[in-house]
Amino acid sequence: MKALMFSWNGEVDALQFDSDIYFLQRWKERFTKDVRDKEYNYHYTNNYGKRGLCIIDKNNKLDVEVGQFNYHIKNLTDETQGRYWQKLKLGKYKIIHSSICYPDPEEQIPQKSEIINNFDSGRVPYKVYYEQGKELLSMIDDNTLILTDLHFEDSEIEQQKVLSLKERNIKNHLKDFGTFTNKRNYNASLDKILTTENSNIKISDIDVIKCKKENSDYGHWPIQFEIQFA
Repeated sequence: MKALMFSWNGEVDALQFDSDIYFLQRWKERFTKDVRDKEYNYHYTNNYGKRGLCIIDKNNKLDVEVGQFNYHIKNLTDETQGRYWQKLKLGKYKIIHSSICYPDPEEQIPQKSEIINNFDSGRVPYKVYYEQGKELLSMIDDNTLILTDLHFEDSEIEQQKVLSLKERNIKNHLKDFGTFTNKRNYNASLDKILTTENSNIKISDIDVIKCKKENSDYGHWPIQFEIQFA
């Protein structure tokens, strides 16, 4: 199965890239009105404002369960944040697609014992980010694939320890790929394709597509890859 994941940034037509299935984060609700979406099978879940999660399958009907993270902020004006996950069921296999919140860049990274407990609707503290991340990672098993953006590179995640992939026996197949370009032209590995180390799901032929964007030359890039179920 050829798949494409994209944490939206810039006016990029994700459907121009030939894939069987698409996992789209921060996707604008108006894109679901595209005539091609109507021809295919799709499931859209709104996060904040008019953006959310969307799975598009060209060939098969979708069996999708939706859940809301236990920790979330009810009302946010920032449409790029997240509070839901989608679970695509494929027999005994599951693909969990989610866009979790990212913390307020002005807040200092807390020590594990110092994570704050109080928050308001004006910003997203590390407490919410960490709790959403822990809940998401707890869903993985050998028959589960997680597609997400954890907003930090693997080395930074391990330093923070709270969401350690290594301690959870989780492999990030995008560890060595620059999937996000910042304004200083640094390519960071923020997006994640996650399985357990002993997974029954194989990931191959990863391609980060540095395509033309209408509004920017930085941000997340579409990522195409092959999924094979054992």
